[in-house]
Amino acid sequence: MTSTTLQKQSKAPAASNRTGPVVDIQNLTVDFGRGVHQRRVVRNVSLSISPGECLALVGESGSGKSVTARTLVGLTGHGAQVTADRQTFNGADSGGWGERQWSKVRGKDAGFILQDALSSLDSLRTIGKEVGEVLRLHDLFPPAERYVRVIELLRSVGVPDPEVRASQYPHQLSGGLRQRALIASAIAAGPGLLIADEPTTALDATIAAQVLRLLGDLKDSSTGMLVVSHDLAVVAHLADRVAVMRQGEIVEEGTMEAVLQDPQHPYTKALLAAVPSASSRGSRLTGDHGIAVEPVETTAPESASLETPAERQVLISVDEISKTYPNGVGAVRTAVAGVSFELKKGDTLGIVGESGSGKSTVARIVLGVEIPDTGATLIGGRPWAEHRKQKDRRARRSVQMIYQDPLHSFDPRKTVRQVIGQAVTAAGVPRAGRYARIVELLDLVGLDEDKISSRPIELSGGQRQRVAIARALAAEPEVIICDEPVSALDVSVQARILDLLADLQHRLGLSYLFISHDLGVIQHMSKDVLVMKDGAILERGPVATVFDAPQHDYTRQLINAIPQLPTTRHFPATKQDGTRS
Repeated sequence: MTSTTLQKQSKAPAASNRTGPVVDIQNLTVDFGRGVHQRRVVRNVSLSISPGECLALVGESGSGKSVTARTLVGLTGHGAQVTADRQTFNGADSGGWGERQWSKVRGKDAGFILQDALSSLDSLRTIGKEVGEVLRLHDLFPPAERYVRVIELLRSVGVPDPEVRASQYPHQLSGGLRQRALIASAIAAGPGLLIADEPTTALDATIAAQVLRLLGDLKDSSTGMLVVSHDLAVVAHLADRVAVMRQGEIVEEGTMEAVLQDPQHPYTKALLAAVPSASSRGSRLTGDHGIAVEPVETTAPESASLETPAERQVLISVDEISKTYPNGVGAVRTAVAGVSFELKKGDTLGIVGESGSGKSTVARIVLGVEIPDTGATLIGGRPWAEHRKQKDRRARRSVQMIYQDPLHSFDPRKTVRQVIGQAVTAAGVPRAGRYARIVELLDLVGLDEDKISSRPIELSGGQRQRVAIARALAAEPEVIICDEPVSALDVSVQARILDLLADLQHRLGLSYLFISHDLGVIQHMSKDVLVMKDGAILERGPVATVFDAPQHDYTRQLINAIPQLPTTRHFPATKQDGTRS
């Protein structure tokens, strides 16, 4: 879809033809709390955005980028103290505006796209009413014309069958369609400023690419845009300028080409080095670029050194498994159709595909918590059904899982000691040795003993994922299923976790079944890859072969959707054995 199409379909009042910036702030500072509890989250930030320009604000969680973005439209939050030498919106001094003035601007002159469309959309309101709410609040169209405008908006952002989708609720739409509906709501009034906060995080590669193209069309139609992201590769093809934030400050700013091709600040270099890809395979993503990494032993396990690749034991053999589910209208939906593969000791097998392709169903069948309709999964040469019949706990412990979001997979009432302790107890460790084993596992994943009394909500995302890995290791498994284990993490935290998984595999001889929608992660981590669609395997083989010479059109579509950094590495990477590449 072109920007011309968007402009033709947009009948809402257009943004003013101002030549000056849409927003302009100088020396912005934001504090939360009072007295000894006061915390400064943004300090001396200056930025401006002109019509038709996209500024990307890049940094990790806690860097202050989202607070900065929200402050631009008066959404800093309760209890915040905001000061600035200058703060303007469309040329007007907005530094002293209250909620009443900002409420007239938000939606009409400034649109906001949040990361999680499912929680951002009202679950009790249809998509049509959600998009039309902005028009109603600002009285931009007569009531009789609003429905027509809503359909135009949904069509303009690429929603198929907009008349049907307008009557549906958010839970009835895919993640990509929900995000498109959220964008339609944000642009309904034709705002001059659009803020997109992590608009593609956790979306499939092809859907993310479509959303980025749509945002690019909006920028071309003279909309000023602020894109907030932790992913430099995502913003590379959208942003005109990039500002890198760390600990509340902008540490580097410039054109997209200058920042990404010739970064000056060590932190920017660290972010670039941390992006997993085919070129990073075999190298550490962290270490020498301002991001700390725990020292680990890299001596290969004896079991691996005594076996040739051909002799390595097949730990899991999946034989023609299929699985269907009722679809609620008297028919069935095929989730997995005739899938077969093997996983050998010490290997990593990647599984890629869009949401709904069957990846997670395959993982649950391999884990033994889902029973296939046909076919079988063999663990150590024996099917799960036989292990269950004989109550073989060793087989159960031999395959463990790391989930995408440990915050929701942990009991929030339990401490780290209790979370890992349950797994340690299940593994048969005597009571007297359990505390020492928990501490040993925490040390193995790079966490200090002082975290043992913390609850999940008190930990960062990376720390929670380390606890999840420690819990999986408690059973001393041979195979760990990694189901989107880093998709919700900042790029540098993701890099640390990927390095940790690689180190643990090398030290302990682990095998991984690695499921991800991030093809760069798969290229970095996996030896072989399966490409799934509609429950079936369309293509398989060594990662380099499949990604360099894909045979199936769908695989080519996935690969073409991978965001690429327009740069080469200007700094040496560290290989897994500690040498420099």
